[in-house]
Amino acid sequence: MMTTTDVLIAGAGPVGLLLAAELSRNGVGVLLIDRMLERTFFCKALGVTPRTLEIFDSLGIAHDAIDAGIWMHGVSSFNDGVPGVKMEVPTDLPFGSLSLAQFETERLLENCLHQHGGKVCYGSVLTGFDATADEVRVTVEGPGSGQRTVDCRWLVGCDGAHSRVRSIMGLNFEGDRYPQTFVLADLEVDWDLPRGWLYRFNRAGTAEYGSTSLVAVPVHGSGRRYRLSTIVPESTPHPKDVAGGEGMPPNIEEVTSLMSPLLPSGTVLSSLHWSSVYRVSHRIVPTYSQGRVFLAGDAAHLHPPVGGQGMNTGLQDAHNLAWKLALASRKLDAPGLLDSYSAERHPVGQDVVQNTSRALNDVLAQRVQLPGMRETQLLISYRNSPIVKDERPDAVARLFAAGDRVPDVGQLRRSFVDKPFRLYERLKAGRHILIGFISDDKVGAETLAKMLSLLRAVMSDAASGFAVMPTGCMAAEREYFPVVIDGGGEFAAAFSAEPGMAWLVRPDGYIGWCSASPSIESLQTFLKLIIQNSGTGK
Repeated sequence: MMTTTDVLIAGAGPVGLLLAAELSRNGVGVLLIDRMLERTFFCKALGVTPRTLEIFDSLGIAHDAIDAGIWMHGVSSFNDGVPGVKMEVPTDLPFGSLSLAQFETERLLENCLHQHGGKVCYGSVLTGFDATADEVRVTVEGPGSGQRTVDCRWLVGCDGAHSRVRSIMGLNFEGDRYPQTFVLADLEVDWDLPRGWLYRFNRAGTAEYGSTSLVAVPVHGSGRRYRLSTIVPESTPHPKDVAGGEGMPPNIEEVTSLMSPLLPSGTVLSSLHWSSVYRVSHRIVPTYSQGRVFLAGDAAHLHPPVGGQGMNTGLQDAHNLAWKLALASRKLDAPGLLDSYSAERHPVGQDVVQNTSRALNDVLAQRVQLPGMRETQLLISYRNSPIVKDERPDAVARLFAAGDRVPDVGQLRRSFVDKPFRLYERLKAGRHILIGFISDDKVGAETLAKMLSLLRAVMSDAASGFAVMPTGCMAAEREYFPVVIDGGGEFAAAFSAEPGMAWLVRPDGYIGWCSASPSIESLQTFLKLIIQNSGTGK
């Protein structure tokens, strides 16, 4: 195990793996440790949102994820055995919603990490750390090697709900725990219901059973594999007895006894792969960072699993933090850039905790509750961030402004290239991307070229750019600034683009800066928010 590194990450679940992969592909030194001796194969988190699939696309693993998962067609509910509300997944999203077992997510992310030269140090436990203004000294205990000290520039706790990093930081994990006990089972289900749907079975209270619900989510595999979860009724024995003893998961007979009364008549449960009895909490830390130490994922926030937001929110924590640490590792970060991680992600965590808690209360009360656009996570915005700037006076009223996620568009074309391409194909390299919209390549292209030169001067290979022209325009070849054609008009519509406008896209796919009258001076002013010594532009 190395004794010095740029970033030490504690916890090699999906969040830690994504952060390590992002940093490694940007040339940042990473040590990723996990107390597990080897990876487990429990399905755990299943839902992968459209926004997370966009992140996977940027890493080049989206299609592998799709191959290993099942597209969700929608949500179908039953009330006391009678079909109820049904909602189909919209077809006009960049990606649909995917059911993907957590062990598959981890496999894909670990393979991605290996491709960029990284690895997981299994069987290694963070036992303590001492953070100063200049470094973090971490004590790690590994199998057969005793304790050793690792000096790093930053420490990130991705070590889950019982985070050791959070505990040493002394941060409160504010919130509470629901009184209900839940049981989860990953098993084979024989029934006549169509594959590819999330099913919710609601039952009104009876003399024998209280009112409750059961959720069934398909798991990729045999064609009959599902993960079922429900609340243990108060009339049943204590959870430890239901589970066959303290800490013991329920067996197939106990699962069948609990769940069969909620399922359609004739349903047969078999081949139990995994089961668990658990409680649900809603908690969040007051800040995601403290000096050189950061928290991400379940170490920072816990919330009910309704809507499948948990793992996805953690993955987006990592995606937000990665590019900032990458700049900091090269000593390019402006004062406050790393602080913006908590400033941007903590409000998102609060929103998720509040809304999933409200949704679980609706489920417990058997009020109609179906996922919507919020659960796609495509609407998350950082408009109030201290490191975004929109120079247009009417930016607040605009549907698309600095701080918003960049929409993907298609039908972009280049001279002498037969096939059109998508915008996101140009946003995959972990770079800041300058985009300009011009109607005449003789007007505005020179300014864009100078702005790109400024970006490259201060960010080197971490920046690139191109101009977009409306369809019908003749794009002359420009060696100093690439030009593409908005072949189907999708770019102009999605960006509300007008000739002369420019945008700077962050590596995480959000707009950092927007101007209707861009100039070297205005870009340089913005860059001071994120980059040290942003240059003069001359």
